[in-house]
Amino acid sequence: MRLVGTRRIREITMHADGELLKEGALFNDEIHKLPTGKTMRFKKGIYRYKSHDEANQHQDACLIEQMVDHADR
Repeated sequence: MRLVGTRRIREITMHADGELLKEGALFNDEIHKLPTGKTMRFKKGIYRYKSHDEANQHQDACLIEQMVDHADR
């Protein structure tokens, strides 16, 4: 097993700390940069596939299209 990073356990204090508020805000901003389900390139409609492989190929094609579009920005 490989250990990656460490977890910092914060003490509970009776006084507010601006540094912790800053860290929380930065974490929130980074979370909002992650892709959402709304960015997928599946066109609306009902899809019927003959096999799981065909469905996976379609999903891969949509993902590649999304990645290319994101790289062009």
